[in-house]
Amino acid sequence: MTKRKLYWILMPPFLITSILLLTLLPFEYRYYAYLVIVAFWVVYYSCRFVLAKKNKLKS
Repeated sequence: MTKRKLYWILMPPFLITSILLLTLLPFEYRYYAYLVIVAFWVVYYSCRFVLAKKNKLKS
């Protein structure tokens, strides 16, 4: 799986979740929506790491 494909598979659910949190949470809790963005990058780089390791073992 390419980096672009992984990015575009993961991005829409995280983006929708972040936008929903920004609109639905009260003003004092809106910073929690930014944690979704951090979680996206953690998941993205974790998946890249696991996929790279899996491809290395195949070779």
